[in-house]
Amino acid sequence: MATPKKIKLSEEQLAAVEAEVLSAEQSAPQEETPLGGAPPSEAELPQTESEKEVQSAGPEENAESKNESGEMPEITDTPPSQSVRTRKRIILPDNDMNVLTIDNKLGVQTEADKARDAMLDLIESLRTRRYLTDTLEGVERSTTGGEPRAVLYHGDFKVIIPASLVVKLPNDLRDQDPFEVYHYLLSKRLGSEIDYVVKGIDPDTGIAVGDRMAAMATKRRHYYVNTTREGTYRTYEGLVCEARVMSVIRDGIFIELFGIDVYIPLRELSYIRLVDAVGYYMPGDRILVKIMRLYRDDPEDIHVVASVKRVAINPQDKAIEKIVIDNNYAGTVAMLDSNGIFVQLDIGIECKCKFPPRARPPKGARVVVKVSGVDPETRRVWGIISYVSIPR
Repeated sequence: MATPKKIKLSEEQLAAVEAEVLSAEQSAPQEETPLGGAPPSEAELPQTESEKEVQSAGPEENAESKNESGEMPEITDTPPSQSVRTRKRIILPDNDMNVLTIDNKLGVQTEADKARDAMLDLIESLRTRRYLTDTLEGVERSTTGGEPRAVLYHGDFKVIIPASLVVKLPNDLRDQDPFEVYHYLLSKRLGSEIDYVVKGIDPDTGIAVGDRMAAMATKRRHYYVNTTREGTYRTYEGLVCEARVMSVIRDGIFIELFGIDVYIPLRELSYIRLVDAVGYYMPGDRILVKIMRLYRDDPEDIHVVASVKRVAINPQDKAIEKIVIDNNYAGTVAMLDSNGIFVQLDIGIECKCKFPPRARPPKGARVVVKVSGVDPETRRVWGIISYVSIPR
């Protein structure tokens, strides 16, 4: 992974950056707007204890961010008007290069523009608590031990987030070291999209400190607690939403649904029988889910039950209508257990078959099934394997 480059500003560029930040804040709309618009004011977003701890992060949490003298650089949390003036070591790439453009205005973003935009994003998030979104690219352990941290990159800036500000530990650790559990949970989330609020910036080393929990709290208030001008909630039972896949395990997936981490088990992922969610989903995917249950009586403990398969109509309903009993249908062996062989028929429904008198077909084998019976109410189909074509 590439190390972040140091960025420096000339005095003129510093003044321009500060002027643009102040101008953007003065022109920001005061009303609450949907995501991507102006964030709530700081008065509406009281700091939590965890946020205060991040702002006052000490050398133990940032042991690897030492300067050349071996001392710990201070993570600043001062207004841009003070912070920008001290950034003597920030350098932007040469912005005075001569470029012959196609139109009158350059349509390609230069490296100087990208570096400047990234810095402006971080400053704005620090001042207004507007959250940013980047990909979780790494998990690091501190050289002094202790809590691991997530690593993201915003432009050339390295953003580190302590594990406790990214994900919550399960209630039962099964006698495992909490730091090892944190490391496992972060590693399973590599490649996922992370929302975070900037809590501090160190321009000398190109490092910023973030807080995902603060961003999640902002999203929860917007989507689950606050109402629209019509007095309605933005989320409700039966609503189909876009969600992010955060991590995948054998028995299901964890998604982030507007500030809430939701677990969806295998049975709610597909109408087709799945044995392992790995291979069907991966961190970073965006999927559609349907809110089945929503509990928001306590704004501090909102709970959501969601489903992937219920977004669409069950294809088995149409498949049952196509079946004629005592006829043959092609399919693929999906699973074998002590109860029998489960064949996924090509017409879109699963058929449970008895074990054949001879060799059992392996998973993935193509077979022909003679359907013996159908129960439309439970969508159960059963039959007998009459032909096996084992793949080579």
